[in-house]
Amino acid sequence: MTHTTLAWLLSVPLIAVLHELGHALAAKPAGYRVTSFGIGHGAPLLHFRTRRGTIVYLGRWIFSGGQCVAIPVDVIPERRWLYHSGGLIFQGLLALVLWPLAERFPALSGAMWFNLLVLAWNLLPLRFGGYVSDGYKLISPWLGGARGGPHYAQRDQIAKVLRLETQNRSDLGVAWCRTMLQWMDVVTGQEVDPWAPNELVLMAEPQLEGLFTFVRAEQERSAGASLGALQRIQRYRQDMSHSLPPLSRDMLALAEARCWLEQGSPKKARELLSELVGAPGPIARDAACLQLECALQEKDHARILSSARRLSQSLDLGFFDLPAAAMTLFQAAHSLKERGSLQDADHLAARARWAADRALAAALPEDRLPLARRLGEVAGVELVPERRPSSKRLLR
Repeated sequence: MTHTTLAWLLSVPLIAVLHELGHALAAKPAGYRVTSFGIGHGAPLLHFRTRRGTIVYLGRWIFSGGQCVAIPVDVIPERRWLYHSGGLIFQGLLALVLWPLAERFPALSGAMWFNLLVLAWNLLPLRFGGYVSDGYKLISPWLGGARGGPHYAQRDQIAKVLRLETQNRSDLGVAWCRTMLQWMDVVTGQEVDPWAPNELVLMAEPQLEGLFTFVRAEQERSAGASLGALQRIQRYRQDMSHSLPPLSRDMLALAEARCWLEQGSPKKARELLSELVGAPGPIARDAACLQLECALQEKDHARILSSARRLSQSLDLGFFDLPAAAMTLFQAAHSLKERGSLQDADHLAARARWAADRALAAALPEDRLPLARRLGEVAGVELVPERRPSSKRLLR
């Protein structure tokens, strides 16, 4: 074996370590928490748990790259690029080190060119199968539709991470993945897995505990137990009043407002929604949907019209619950039609159907039938169950 070949072979795990280390170091400033970090794929040969609960491991296939899994805990949109580019930055620094060394030590030329090749590959905006390059993640906010895709469209990716975190014995990663999958089940109308994480795992990450409380409350509310969901949220918000992360606080305010609406108290729902004025992204848009529901319950024609128009204009952006937005807008269209506002009613009904079509198109095949049942009339579809889940179930 030549020195050049040996240097190239040794550079494979070194490049993987540096690339994933770049992601790991950039995670916290961007609002993520690393749950597992390792080199190689397959069952871990070695692994240990850090004091913060992060799993560090050495996989069976050492020369197959590495993985850095991080969950969002308090993501700062302006710094999200930092996490996705962390590995590229470290590879760029490695290239600056190897370039002059390769001139003095020709054996390092193989390692230098291999690092540049991997760097160029990661920079390309590629997405196919389950693979998404760092370059694609960096430009995805500027790609049409990437910013507003329903989160349940990521079910396959979350399930893939769940398998990896289960293999690596990352309790924190497993809890986050399973909680997200439960949330997707609620939104799409699937039967929900009754799984619950260990309380010690939840206590290790306040954002995860807040997310789980939100998802469990949404499960109870969707099952008709809105009063129990309301009590759960209020108890948690009271216990965590001084340490509740901002995102958890806002999501729980949304869930509590939904519960008050189902209890027939739109005034209390509006009081909660007033806390979300100026909230970022999907929080504000889901709040706008609930404000429309308040107006519908109170039969305030002027507010129904203004709220529905505002909601209609934001349907192409991101929502936590896009199906709910479509259904609420469709209800507003019916209310306006009964009041004689036919032109507005037709426009809003068309926008609601467009949102329903978009929600169904983003869903995985196994989610489309229960999601269409949840959407009901607004989807404008005839449900035709087939024997195979992958076959077409929704016919115009």
